Amino acid sequence: MSLRKITLIPLAALAVFAMACDGGETALTTTSSLITGSGDGTSTTTVTVPEDQTSTTLVGQAVASYEIVAREPGTDGETVFVVIPPGTYTDVDLENFLGDLYDAGTATYGAEIFDDAAAAAAYLKAEAERTPEEVALIEQHHFASLVGGTIIRFQGPFAESGEFVLGS
Repeated sequence: MSLRKITLIPLAALAVFAMACDGGETALTTTSSLITGSGDGTSTTTVTVPEDQTSTTLVGQAVASYEIVAREPGTDGETVFVVIPPGTYTDVDLENFLGDLYDAGTATYGAEIFDDAAAAAAYLKAEAERTPEEVALIEQHHFASLVGGTIIRFQGPFAESGEFVLGS
């Protein structure tokens, strides 16, 4: 294999990697120079990846802190109402957080997770007493529930993630 090919292969791989990190259609040009005994050679490579062949990976954040704003006793166990700071969470981040609360013994039966204290306060009201604004606030800021100590049910903006058994 010639030195020129050895130089171009890593550059082409780098170009493909860089395009995979971008969500739109991308053209990437790389230029490499190779000086040989008879002069220099320059090669230009342009690669375009259509948008439908790229993927996006969501990067969230771990829940770094939380506050328990209420506890509600029940016949089968206690439900804690937790407010976390606003952030760029994913459903996996919330699942991990609920798993940590369960493992620490903080939430062994039930938990309701919000990123807004006013939404948590509105949720604590009887449904018939909530204003339309409070209902909207709950829909925007109620992220997940631990139900019966075993089921994580995603709420509000995460509702499409559905529900599943904790630890499965």
